[in-house]
Amino acid sequence: MKRNLIWYTGYYFLSLVLMRGCGLFSKILLARTITPYEYGLITLFVLTLPGALQFVTGFCFFDILGHAREGKKYFGFTLIYGFVSIVILAVILFLFPSPFFTFLNIPSNYWSLLSLILIGVLFAVTFNSAIFGLLRGVRNHALAANFSTAPSLLRVIFIFLAIFFLGITDPYLILVIFALPAIIVLIFVVVLKRKTIAKSLQSINVPTKNMMLFGFSFFILSSWFGLSQQINSVIISHDLGITWQGYYDVSLSMVAIIGFFPAALYEISAPETTANNSRTDVFIIPGGFGDIGRFIFSICLLCVLVLFFYAHQLTLLLFTDNYAIAADYLVILAIGYTVLFIQQFNTFLRISAFREKMLIAISLLTVVCIGIFPFFTHFMIIYFNFLGVYLATTIFIIMYTLGSILIINDLSLVKLLFLKIDRLILTFTVTFIIVYLLKLSLIPGLIIASVSFIFLIIATGYIEKNMILSLIPIKNKYP
Repeated sequence: MKRNLIWYTGYYFLSLVLMRGCGLFSKILLARTITPYEYGLITLFVLTLPGALQFVTGFCFFDILGHAREGKKYFGFTLIYGFVSIVILAVILFLFPSPFFTFLNIPSNYWSLLSLILIGVLFAVTFNSAIFGLLRGVRNHALAANFSTAPSLLRVIFIFLAIFFLGITDPYLILVIFALPAIIVLIFVVVLKRKTIAKSLQSINVPTKNMMLFGFSFFILSSWFGLSQQINSVIISHDLGITWQGYYDVSLSMVAIIGFFPAALYEISAPETTANNSRTDVFIIPGGFGDIGRFIFSICLLCVLVLFFYAHQLTLLLFTDNYAIAADYLVILAIGYTVLFIQQFNTFLRISAFREKMLIAISLLTVVCIGIFPFFTHFMIIYFNFLGVYLATTIFIIMYTLGSILIINDLSLVKLLFLKIDRLILTFTVTFIIVYLLKLSLIPGLIIASVSFIFLIIATGYIEKNMILSLIPIKNKYP
């Protein structure tokens, strides 16, 4: 059976759904067991801070490894770079803990434990990312997706067993349990891939200038929003308190499904475009990136519609009424995530063309935005309080998207994404009216909204039914 581009994109998407779904469920278990402060502390040290620091310890080597023709040559260098950078960060943290923890408004009782957990998790996610990048570059997409999903799956199992079978409620013991899966997966992957790792360390190749530019462009474009959100969490903790950081983390969890779509596109785009000599074909062929992009964009709009009507009900169902504040401005964040997909669709698929001046310009714009975004968020918090966090995110995404489109100066991919947009607008409008008039409760409303929307995008011809069927790896007209 032939597994096509749509199938692998769908596989990455489903693995992300499983990964983030398990992550969301583990957060729900935490939120129902401990206080919002303890929830904020655990997510900060196991998820947020390691995620932010991984941008240093992994830098752009995950994306270099994703180059289908040359990436695997640099695996050994990636491992050495990651190890050295983690050691440097660990030395700084253990020599100067007071400024770091004081800035985050964390008391000194458990500084040593929190530091050890942070470094341990950072070590695990950095090396897991390197191995995942290697598998992705050699186009072993299924195994790469499976490895990336494993820590989240183990985490929800561990937390469930700890809370419901062992009756553990101590937040610091739960913190240790929450951190273990990433380390366990690293040990398993190292044992499984020990021969590949040993062989790669025999020859250490420093990436060339062109490969560094390629990798950095992909890295900065794919990570700027995640890094900005990690920094924003620190800003919120400083400006409003760690409890509000917990509320914002819940909001990000609620809109995470929209973020799965550009993430799935990102995972598949570099290996497939660098392995294909004719980049135009991979855009316009049936089942190519054009069809994939339009389908993803339509589902993003469906998510915006659902959150407009059911944000509070979903939040109360999943996180209890203690986190109701997280739903107040959720639709603003959902709109921002949808615009972000447009930006990333246009830029990810342009990088493989490798026009040096364009790559440098878009990378510089992104770096500047990363530097400005936290200050903009701080400014918006001053004037709009918690609402300012959501406004800052969406406004900044819109400005960044417009800036990147101007720099690329080629609207062909944007036009490809907006092909038959009138049919998508009709689908969105009719579905909106149906849900508004029926005023159904959460579960019936979700079913009616989803069924109506998907039926209409197929009935209007915005998406061909054969594309949906091609998610099954059988021979069909979508090669």
